[in-house]
Amino acid sequence: MSILTIPKLADELFLRPIVISMNSLALSVLMSYVMSSNGNIDWRPITICVTSDILAMGADHLKDKEEEYSSDRNNAHDPRLASWFIYARSFLTASAMLLALALSQCPTSTLLTTAAFVAPALLWTTPISFEKFGLISRRLLGMFSGDMHQSEPLTSAPVLVIKRIPGMKAIFNGIIRGCGIYTVVLSVLSGSGNLTNTLPSPWSVVQLIVWSTVSRSCHAIMTDVRDFEDDLKAGVPTIPVLLGSVLKTKVILTACHMLVMLAFIENPYIMGSCLFAAVLVWMLGKDSPKKAFLFSSHSQSLFIIWYLMRQRYLQL
Repeated sequence: MSILTIPKLADELFLRPIVISMNSLALSVLMSYVMSSNGNIDWRPITICVTSDILAMGADHLKDKEEEYSSDRNNAHDPRLASWFIYARSFLTASAMLLALALSQCPTSTLLTTAAFVAPALLWTTPISFEKFGLISRRLLGMFSGDMHQSEPLTSAPVLVIKRIPGMKAIFNGIIRGCGIYTVVLSVLSGSGNLTNTLPSPWSVVQLIVWSTVSRSCHAIMTDVRDFEDDLKAGVPTIPVLLGSVLKTKVILTACHMLVMLAFIENPYIMGSCLFAAVLVWMLGKDSPKKAFLFSSHSQSLFIIWYLMRQRYLQL
C-alpha cells in the first residue's frame, strides 16, 4: 500500500479534478461560441460543465482517499492529513454552489439534462443493490394491493458497481463529456433563444459530438493503459486487461483517432487534434509518469485554443 502524503492528496483531490475539468472548459467554450447566434460565449453552460466535472471526479477521488486514510492507523496521528479532507469537502461544496447558481439561471430542461449525465458519474463506484430495489417494489405493490401484513424473507441479490462493468469507463467518459456537454449547451442556448441554425465553417454538430465522444473515450482507455499492471493484478475488467495487451489497445486507439480524422479531414483543428492524440498513444505507456497522461486529456484543448485565438485575431 502506498503511503498517503500531503502532495499526493493535493494532486488527487485538487490538481487532477481541476486539470481534467479544463478540457470540459475548452469544449464548452467552443460549443457555446460556435452554437451561439451572436457569437457570444454564455457563462452558464461553461460553469455547469466545469463544476459537474469537478464534483464527479473530486467526489470519486475523495472517497478513495478517505478509505485509504482510514485503513492506516498511523494516519490518525497526523492532523495535517485530516485537514486536507476538510479543504477538499469545502472545495466540492463551493463547486456545488456554483453549479446550483448556474442551473438556477437556466431552463428546467438544462437541470434535467445535467442530472441525467451527472448522476451516473456520481454513482460510479457506488454499490447498487437490486435487493433494496426489490424490497421497495414489493412494499409499494403491497401498499397498493392492501396486503401490508405479509413480509417476504430477504433473498440475496446481486450488487452492481458501474465501475466493474467492462468498458463502462470509456463509454461513460465519452458520453458524459462529449454528448453531455453538447446537450447542456444546446438546452441553455435554445432556452434563451440564442441558438444558431448553422454552425460556422469548418464546424458541424456531428463533428463536435463524434470528435468529443471518441477523444474522451480514448483518453479514458489511455489511463487504463497507465494502470494496466495494477488492474491486471486486481482483476479490474478494463479494456487493456480484457484484450490482454497494451499493444493491441494502442493499435485500436490509433485506429479510432485516424478514423475520426479521415471522417472530418476538412476540419484542420480536428485533424491536428487526432494526429496529436495518436502520437501521444505511442509516446505514453504503463511506465510513463501519471502527470504525463494529462497531455492526453488535453489533445482537444490545444486546438480549441488555436481556433478561438485565430477567430479573435480575424475580428481585430
